[in-house]
Amino acid sequence: MIDDLSASGFQDESTFESVNSKFTQIERLGSHGHNVLARAKRYGRWYLLKGLTQEHAHDEMYCESLKKEFDIMMRLQHPGVVQAVSLEEVEDLGTCIVMEWVEGYTLKEWLKKNPPREERIHVMNQLLSTISHIHDHGIVHRDIKPSNIMITSSGKNVKIIDFGLADTDVHAILKQPAGTEQYMAPEQASTSKPDVRNDIYSLGLVLRELELGRQYKAPIARCLMPIAERYQNTEELKADLRRRESRRRTTAIGAAALGLATILATTAILAIHFDRKDPSKIYVKDNQARQQVDSLRNVLNETADLMEQSQQEQDSLRNHLGSMNDTINQLNVANSQLRSAQMEREARQKLVDNAIAEGLRIIDATNAATHIKEHADTLSDSKYMWIDWHYQTVQGEKKIPDYMNNIRNKFTSKELAEIEYALKEHCNNYESQIRKKLDKVGGFTSVVDDK
Repeated sequence: MIDDLSASGFQDESTFESVNSKFTQIERLGSHGHNVLARAKRYGRWYLLKGLTQEHAHDEMYCESLKKEFDIMMRLQHPGVVQAVSLEEVEDLGTCIVMEWVEGYTLKEWLKKNPPREERIHVMNQLLSTISHIHDHGIVHRDIKPSNIMITSSGKNVKIIDFGLADTDVHAILKQPAGTEQYMAPEQASTSKPDVRNDIYSLGLVLRELELGRQYKAPIARCLMPIAERYQNTEELKADLRRRESRRRTTAIGAAALGLATILATTAILAIHFDRKDPSKIYVKDNQARQQVDSLRNVLNETADLMEQSQQEQDSLRNHLGSMNDTINQLNVANSQLRSAQMEREARQKLVDNAIAEGLRIIDATNAATHIKEHADTLSDSKYMWIDWHYQTVQGEKKIPDYMNNIRNKFTSKELAEIEYALKEHCNNYESQIRKKLDKVGGFTSVVDDK
């Protein structure tokens, strides 16, 4: 018997790769702008690492940008979004976003394989679902393009990657226009405010490259319209696509049913014309006709089932549209209320402006009756100075209290304050003008001070 000399016991994790907590087999994949990408293995699984290049690793702005990207990615839990795992220090790479490794192709590479139309429609539906999820969390990707859309090798599933330019309303930092020129919406070049309609435009360009067929041309064209005329969100786009598909199916089913009914009628007529010279053929022809009729009856039953299913889908769509109409009606009511409030504010402001104009007319008439302005224009010597010049200039201002009392019941306290302020400012300006004219006369200041 030969003794087994091999040692038993626990192994150190450094000697057993599948449970190693450190990243191993780190492979640099290249750099893009201020970012560096690498692939590494931990616990026997591959991960993608995204960090900063050496020249940007200590720049506070780029460090905050990396943290912002990680924060946005951690908000998203969806099969169509690449999953972030952690933000940690990695040897030789510095601070990195650790995320799942996606085995597959970019959409651009995948389309070169000329996939069948059914698969391309499947990809479109997954894109719509994923982008809708992103938008539901208040996030705008701002860089939807084929190179940021991965198609997995197994299952042909979509994964949206690279949230480096993504933004939300809740983030107050790093606000600036961003995007890839070929795929970004026109307004992205001049505004830093994230808007889901930016992604709708980019999505339209991607859908156009999928070459889905004639029935998708109109929805894609609307995605590419000016921002106010686009779909306002992905749900509106999905609802329009469902409505168009339902109409198409209903039309196709109706045409098939009509064709089958025609064939059934023709077959029944032909079954009657049996060969009269050979009675033995009557049974054969009649039996064949009966089989054909039964077969066509089964097809018609299946067609009826499809039409019923289509009707149920249309009813569901109608209910959804009814809910949307209710929301639109509520918005219209709210908008109408806002317009009414605005019109009321404008009407009140007009009353205030008219009250100010009437007060100014009374003040100006009172000031004109003192003739001090004409006296100031002709004054040539301080010895002719009116000792009561100040008394004369405030005659108009003395009218203000009486005027305010007369209109007090017609205005709010805020409006009265606005009116009184405007009238007093007018009086101050008037007195200042008179003083400037009198200051041109030598000795005016001393005469006034002496008095």
